[in-house]
Amino acid sequence: MCSPSLRVAWMFGILAAPASAQDSLFRTPGMPARASSGQTDRFSNEFNPAIGVVIDAIVDHLDTDVEMADDGFDATVRSFEASINGRVDPDWWLYATVVYADEDEEIELEEAASHFTGFDSNTTLRFGRFFADFGKQMQAHVHDLPYPERPGVLAEYLGDELPGTGAQIDHWWVSGDASTLRASFGVFADLERGHEDDDAGTAVALDDRKDADELALSLRATQFMDVGETGVFQWGFSALHLADFAFEDEANGLTEDGLSNTVYGLDLTYGVDSEDGLSGWTFGGEYLIQSGDIGAETNGAATALEVLDDDVSGFYAWGERRFGAKSSAGILYGQLEHPEEGTPSDNEVTAYYTRNLSEYARLRFAVSQLDADDGGDETRLLIQLTTFAGPHAHGVNW
Repeated sequence: MCSPSLRVAWMFGILAAPASAQDSLFRTPGMPARASSGQTDRFSNEFNPAIGVVIDAIVDHLDTDVEMADDGFDATVRSFEASINGRVDPDWWLYATVVYADEDEEIELEEAASHFTGFDSNTTLRFGRFFADFGKQMQAHVHDLPYPERPGVLAEYLGDELPGTGAQIDHWWVSGDASTLRASFGVFADLERGHEDDDAGTAVALDDRKDADELALSLRATQFMDVGETGVFQWGFSALHLADFAFEDEANGLTEDGLSNTVYGLDLTYGVDSEDGLSGWTFGGEYLIQSGDIGAETNGAATALEVLDDDVSGFYAWGERRFGAKSSAGILYGQLEHPEEGTPSDNEVTAYYTRNLSEYARLRFAVSQLDADDGGDETRLLIQLTTFAGPHAHGVNW
C-alpha cells in the first residue's frame, strides 16, 4: 500500500499535470466518480468530444395531507440529460449539459463552461454557466446524489440545483503529509438562487445588468485528510451572497427591490473502506444558515410586499453502508426552518437501498416521511431507475 501522503494526492488529483486536472477522478467520500474524458488524448490532431446521455425515471406513491394535492401513484421520466465534453487543446477543457425536465416540460441549457488548466500549478479558471461551488452536494446533479432527492434544507435555501453564469477560480494544495486543501472563489452576473413561495405568490428576480457591488459571490474552502489506513475525513465551509435582488408578486404587480441575503454552510464527511475497497461506511452532514432578506409576503390588501429580514437555519445528516461493489443502503434525516413569517419548520427522514445493476444502470428503492408544522405531512414510496450511456460530464470539484 502506498504511503498516506501519496494516497491522498492520488485520490484528489494533486499529482496530475495541470493540463489533465479535469480528467482526474476525484474520489471524495460518499459521492460518485464517473469518467468524463473524451475518446482522444490531448495531443491528438482530431477533435472527438465525448457524448453522454442520462435518463432518470421514477415511479412513486404519495400520501399527503396537503390540500388540493394529488395522492396515489405516478410514473415520470424526471429528467433526460445530454452532455458533451472534450479538450480543445492542452490548456482548455469544456463541457455542456442540456436537460429536459418533466416537471417543467422544457429543455434547458443547464451547464456550459470552459476550464483553463494551463497554469504551472493546481489552479483552474472556469468561465460560463455552471453549478456554484457550495457545500458537498450542490455541485452534483440530483441523479448523482446518494439518495433520490436533494435534502430539504438545501432545496429550500439554495434550490434543487444552483446554476449561475460567471467565473470561478479554484486551487489545490498538498497540506502536510496526509491531507489536501482546496479553495474556490466565484463571481456571478446571474445566479438562479433564492426563496420562492408558491403560497404567497412571491419569487426572486434579478436585474439583467449589474454594478460590480451587485454581483453574486461564492466562497468555499475544504480539506481532505487520511484517517488510518483506509479512512478519509473531509470538512468544508461555504458562503453564497446574493447582493442585489427583488421579490416580485407578478399576480398583483408588486415589487420590493434592493434586497440582499447570504447563506453559510459547514459540512463534514467521513468515509472508511474495507481493505479491498469494495465495502465500507460513509457518514456526513451539513448545517446551513440563511441570513438577511429571506422572504416576502403580500399583505392582506394586496397593496404591498412585506419583506422578512431574519435568520433561519437547518441541517441534514446521513449514513450509508456499502455492502460491496453493487449494493448499498442508507438513511438521511433533516430539519429546516422555512424563510417565512413565524419560521415554520419541517422534519424529513428517508431510508433507501441502491442496487447498481451495472456500471451504467442503477436501481433505487426509498421511503420518506415529511412532518411539517403547516400540516403538510407526506409519506412517499419511490422506485428510481437511472441509466447512463457514454461518459457523464460534469465540472464537480469537492
